[in-house]
Amino acid sequence: MLDPLSGKQLSEYDLRLLRVFKAVVEHGGFAAAEHSLGITRSTISVHMSSLESRMNIKLCVRGRAGFALTERGQTVYQACLQLFSSIQEFASLVDNLGKPLTGELVILYSDLLDHRSIENIAKAVTVIKQQAPRLCISLNMESVANIESALINNQAHVGFYPAYRSIDGLLSEVVFSESIYLCASKQSPLFGTLDADIDRELLAKHAAIHPSIELNPKGRAQLQQLNFGAKGYQFDSRLALILSGAYIGYLPLSEAQPYIDQQTIRLIKPNEYSYPFELSLVHKVNPNEKQKVQLAMDALQTQFVTH
Repeated sequence: MLDPLSGKQLSEYDLRLLRVFKAVVEHGGFAAAEHSLGITRSTISVHMSSLESRMNIKLCVRGRAGFALTERGQTVYQACLQLFSSIQEFASLVDNLGKPLTGELVILYSDLLDHRSIENIAKAVTVIKQQAPRLCISLNMESVANIESALINNQAHVGFYPAYRSIDGLLSEVVFSESIYLCASKQSPLFGTLDADIDRELLAKHAAIHPSIELNPKGRAQLQQLNFGAKGYQFDSRLALILSGAYIGYLPLSEAQPYIDQQTIRLIKPNEYSYPFELSLVHKVNPNEKQKVQLAMDALQTQFVTH
């Protein structure tokens, strides 16, 4: 049955034996597991012997030193945890099929939303409410670190932020990309300097704004050339610092364009000092409330990918 080479499937009897084994491990021995299992120590011993025989594996040792798992026993115990967790997850999923989703659906984002993102999220919320009218939707802004923590700890269902770094346990999908450019305002000495006269040495003489976020390799390489004198994650914060003339910094073209048109901001060597700014939809690999996550991801992906 359980012989890995046999290729046979688990039977109900096998599952019963594995439950006994799991209880024995978690109670630290045969005697301690008697009350929990509701069977005698001798019956537990018979079940354990039967399991070892069917698996052809020595699972544990007993003696004066007490109960202990063998190395293979440890492996089987970890596999048991995964097995019974999957069974419970399946039972919960089947039990919830057909039941309306209730409670809270938490969506967190890290940046002030532009008009396009607001419209896409609004359309996604409409779809979500049509499919799950009893859900309470919570939409709030948080730092990237707080969003990642909330997703990992099942305190949020979906995050919308620049996911440049890989986090174990999280999945991300880029749904929006825009180029970011190095900018200087009319108050900066660089405003009237020709691109041909601007080099790394000259840029290093001017204080720059650090974006306070992990960037892709192209962005990181450019930041290493600058001399930082300020920090600003939000684009409106960077814009205020740039307009002061005291700093140069990166802005998306959509934010900079109105000021470029007014000739109060210019791009610095745009072919050389730019990198893609990407926003991703992020969720936990194995969230507690998979239906809510799937509903939100489907609705948001549809809007952001098609619009």
